[in-house]
Amino acid sequence: MRGAKWIAFFLVLTLTNVIISWQVAKVSAKITLTQHELAVIDAVNKVKPSVVRIDTYKGSISNPKKGLGSGVIFTENGYIITNSHVVETAENIVVTLYNGNKYTGILVNFSHKYDIAVLKIEAKERLTPAKFGNSDELKLGQTVIAIGNPLSFGWTVTAGVVSGLHRQMKIGRRIYRNLIQTDAAINKGNSGGPLINTLGEVVGINTIVYRGKGRTEAEGLSFAIPSNTAKYIAKKLMERRKMIVTRAWLGIEPVEVTPYIAERYSLPVNYGVYVRNVFPGSPAAKAGIKPGDIIVKIDDQVIDSISKYKMILASKRPGEEIVIELFSEFSQKVVVVKLEPKSR
Repeated sequence: MRGAKWIAFFLVLTLTNVIISWQVAKVSAKITLTQHELAVIDAVNKVKPSVVRIDTYKGSISNPKKGLGSGVIFTENGYIITNSHVVETAENIVVTLYNGNKYTGILVNFSHKYDIAVLKIEAKERLTPAKFGNSDELKLGQTVIAIGNPLSFGWTVTAGVVSGLHRQMKIGRRIYRNLIQTDAAINKGNSGGPLINTLGEVVGINTIVYRGKGRTEAEGLSFAIPSNTAKYIAKKLMERRKMIVTRAWLGIEPVEVTPYIAERYSLPVNYGVYVRNVFPGSPAAKAGIKPGDIIVKIDDQVIDSISKYKMILASKRPGEEIVIELFSEFSQKVVVVKLEPKSR
């Protein structure tokens, strides 16, 4: 009798294991990815570290005209490809890497005609350039993937297919030729970012979206500049580098401190330059200068007016280090700042 019970027990245990194994296999079958999906995931992982966010500023820091775009790292020493329309009118450019580090973007050169621009950053870490593919080999229906920063949603990935080739469009006074058409979703902030294939190669630079005219609304009409064109123009722009950047940049919005302002706001000194705002990624930000600080000396020269502050900065060159004495939260401190070039 005891033997029969043991046999029954083992039969129940075996049946239970079979059921559990079947359920696990069933769940595993549901989550198994296709080879195509795996290829897309692998391609995205290859390229994401090469994609950057580009923030642009124009006007005062307290009320700036802001812009947003994307870019792709072109070389290990910090050259970045983006769209001309993203950066060509910017006064200051901040480039954010995939790891979150921010750098001042220097506008090396741009082509309004081809809507391609080249930026340069001086990064401390090793950069990962993207691999560029041959856009002439693209086929209709081929899977393509867009990576960028649409509406500030960082490193967003969308996928679609090549919907058309050799498209021509006119936007304002700029005529685009030989564009790649795709239904991969592109939005404001994607401009300048890469369009890639499933091998992780850049085959285009995302540029514009066509929404239709009047009552006609269109969806899924996105366009990219072919990678062969972008790479060729970028190299030419680097060879013919313009001296767009000449002035030294600290990266603050200064306000002159007067005895009246000092008394009204209970400031520790009645002279100097009050730091209203600081650009992210600027030399000032890197040195630890914060909004609310008061600059009282630069290189042992007393800052008793806004004109004195501007005159001293105008005498400096990008790459120079300056010693700034300031009041920060009612305590005095000294910081050394390495000036950078102003974008324009």
